[in-house]
Amino acid sequence: MPAPELSSSSRWARWLPVAVVFLWGAYLCLWNIGSANQNADEGIYVEAGWDYVHGDFAANREHPPTAKYLFGVVQLMFGEGLLAPRIFVGLLTLAVGVVIWLWLRREVGFTLALIPAALWLLLPRGVTGGAERLDRFALLEPVMVAFTVFAMAAAWVWFRTERWPWIVASGVFMGLAITAKVSAAVILVGFLVLLVARRPLVRVLRDVGLFVIALVVTAVALYLPMGLTDAVGYMLQIQAEHNAAGHLITVAGITGPFPPWWANLWFTVVGVGVPTAVVLAVGLVAAVVVGRPRRLVVFIGTALGALLAFHLFGSNVALPHYYYAWFWMLAVLAGLGLAGLLRPGPRGLLVVIGRVVGILALLLVVVIAARLSVYTWQERAAGMALVEDALDEDPAPNGDVLVAGMAPWEYEPYIEEDEIVGDPALVDTADIRAIVIKHSPRFGIDPRIQSFVDQAQPGVRLEQLDDTYVYILDARLVSAGDTLVLER
Repeated sequence: MPAPELSSSSRWARWLPVAVVFLWGAYLCLWNIGSANQNADEGIYVEAGWDYVHGDFAANREHPPTAKYLFGVVQLMFGEGLLAPRIFVGLLTLAVGVVIWLWLRREVGFTLALIPAALWLLLPRGVTGGAERLDRFALLEPVMVAFTVFAMAAAWVWFRTERWPWIVASGVFMGLAITAKVSAAVILVGFLVLLVARRPLVRVLRDVGLFVIALVVTAVALYLPMGLTDAVGYMLQIQAEHNAAGHLITVAGITGPFPPWWANLWFTVVGVGVPTAVVLAVGLVAAVVVGRPRRLVVFIGTALGALLAFHLFGSNVALPHYYYAWFWMLAVLAGLGLAGLLRPGPRGLLVVIGRVVGILALLLVVVIAARLSVYTWQERAAGMALVEDALDEDPAPNGDVLVAGMAPWEYEPYIEEDEIVGDPALVDTADIRAIVIKHSPRFGIDPRIQSFVDQAQPGVRLEQLDDTYVYILDARLVSAGDTLVLER
């Protein structure tokens, strides 16, 4: 018998949650997206992308090219600069939410599939405590994650239907993911789960071959313009050297080049915030107990385990944004777990308790997303991005700027290159009229600069711009032995 048609009110009730989740997600992905300061490597990737589409492949060869190609293409279409790549990443993030929902509708139902999509679209994932989103910047990770999700979704459809075009599509998407950021290759371990199935071995081997061919052809085609062997060899060499040397980073108040093995777990909790971590933890436990279908949970869980094992034990480098690579897996698994708690079924005390827990978790998601929405509405340029205007508005003569306590990427986009002085030993060769500092455990402040700014003296005015301190000088800064003074 054909399925009964839904009444108009039933259709509204069915589609209203879909509209709410995706419109809210679109807001968080795209609204006010051009306002935030430039992220650490964002300018490097965007400028490299612009160079790539103009035939110059010299920049940023330590990372694969795909994300940068895409950043370059959208700049060609909509204008050079950060905004077009950021909007592209925002749209890609929204598309991931749509794909998650479409992927899981058959598995958990039309409405319950919105839960993992909502966890992806509505929860924070930043680096400073859960009030920001890394996928509002033109970075490599959001592009890698998007193609990884598309690849795993296509592989699951292949597993369900045995239609070979889906496994070819999965191979293409994995090729795109790996050539966006090479660590995506670790996720291939999860695909082994789908090969253990009751189907003819010859057909499985054929489809695995198609997957491998599609992946390799895609990766080779994307690397050819850069010079395949040279580009791949250089990337692997630089990554090996980076891993051997470590990366200076602060974890739980401890600064050093080789963080503890649990550093990326720490960054995950700090980045999403404790409330989001609680939601994910509850959902993950539920996924283990009641998550369905089991093979899907194992499929995603195996990929998650492989990625965590690599970053926790196989790499010496841990950075605050690395966890973004597995956040989507946490969101989907937690979403499957919460969907399992809320799935219709027989009543019982444990079932009722589970449903209450699931409802409370979703209410917490709404509260978290509301807070994130306010942050998104109020997001603005801050700190270093405001320094130039502050100097222009002050009556003191403009000149060079002595910077301290921060990484070059924090100030280079906002101060003219020929006006930046980073070493106090060079003050006598410059016309320094301002000192700009931040306080960071990674980047110490030269004692001569610290001593100068600590002394209250005429001719120096302090203006605090968020976490940035601007000391505006009425006279030129010069050295006097081991100290810095104003020229009189």
